[in-house]
Amino acid sequence: MKALILGCGRQGALLAKILEEEKVQVTVIDNNPEAFNRLENFHGKKILGDGISQNTLHKAGIRNADAFVAVTNSDNVNLMAAQIAKGLYQVSRVVCRIYDPRRASIYSDLGLETVNYSQAGAHILKSSIMVSGLIKKYQLGDGSAVAVEVKLNVDSAGKKVSELEIPGEFRVASVVRGLKVIIPGPDMEVKEEDHVFGVVKIERLTDLMARLSLKGDGESGHKRGEA
Repeated sequence: MKALILGCGRQGALLAKILEEEKVQVTVIDNNPEAFNRLENFHGKKILGDGISQNTLHKAGIRNADAFVAVTNSDNVNLMAAQIAKGLYQVSRVVCRIYDPRRASIYSDLGLETVNYSQAGAHILKSSIMVSGLIKKYQLGDGSAVAVEVKLNVDSAGKKVSELEIPGEFRVASVVRGLKVIIPGPDMEVKEEDHVFGVVKIERLTDLMARLSLKGDGESGHKRGEA
C-alpha cells in the first residue's frame, strides 16, 4: 500500500511512523522544511511544497497512491486537498482532519471521511486507511473505541461468535442476516454475507479485520491518469 500524508505536524508525523510500522510506503508533504525534523527514523519520501498544487502532488506520486490523508492545521486546506485527491485523482481512501465539528456534515455530503481529533486520532486515521471490509464505523466518546458494521466473507463463514470476539476489546452486539436481526449467543455460527455489528477498541481495529480475513489489501495496482 502507498499512502500520502499532507501535513507533518505532530499528528502527521505520528501517523507516518504508525503506517511505516504496518509496512506501508509513506510519502509526507509539507510546505515547511523544518516540519520534517519530526520524522525520526523515517524511510519514506519527504516532499516540500504546497499540498493543493498538482505539481507537488505529482512529485509525491498521487497517481499511484492508495490512500491520502490531509492533516494540516487548516480545515480549508484539508478539504481542498481531499477533494482534489478524491475527485481529480480517484484515490480510493481519502481522509481529512477537521477542527470544527460543525463542518463534518458538509464534508460528508461531499463524500469525504473526516476525523475530529482526540488522543486516539492517529489510530483512527490508520484504521481508515488500512482497513477494507468495513461498511460503517462510528467514533465513540473520546475516540478510544468505535462501533463497526462488517460484512463477512466466505473466510468467516461457520465461525462461532465467540471466535470472532476479542475479550475486553471486541464484542459482537448483533448480527443481521437478510432482514432478520439476531442478538447472538457465543455459540451462534455466522454465515457469509452476515452483517456483524459490534464495538472494538480503536487500536485493535486492524487486528480485528485480520481476524475476520478482511485486512487492508495492500497495493491496489490501479494507476490514475494525469489531470
